[in-house]
Amino acid sequence: MLIKVHGKVGRTTTGKAYTRAAGSEGLNDLQGDEGLERLAGYINRNFNHRSGGPHTAEGVEKAGYGDCWGLSDWAAKKLAANGYKVKVVQGATSASSRHRWLHVYSEGRWTSFEPSLVTKRYGSKHYTATCGKTNTVVKTYNM
Repeated sequence: MLIKVHGKVGRTTTGKAYTRAAGSEGLNDLQGDEGLERLAGYINRNFNHRSGGPHTAEGVEKAGYGDCWGLSDWAAKKLAANGYKVKVVQGATSASSRHRWLHVYSEGRWTSFEPSLVTKRYGSKHYTATCGKTNTVVKTYNM
């Protein structure tokens, strides 16, 4: 099933329609890939990417936007609080040699979670879309 969200049509990796979360309710019971979908939707509705923006979770919450470091820090802390194993990773892209995103253990496998690319600035891409190649694990949670 396909749906139209913010002018974009999307589908999850499991074939379910990609939906955006409404409000912060439900972010304390994230589980599996469905939880990753809900978190991505929340980020899309409530935060945006801004180069030079806050680079901590606290800064992102206060400003409502952040750079890739800040959005990754915020998402990693939310996921870890819900029991996910999370790695904050860093690598090169065409625009930066120090881009950050996440690797998350969900449903028996590691998957990329790209908080910057799910924002409206980058076209509300699916959370598994990536733009860099990992070369460093910066931080781990629940390992």
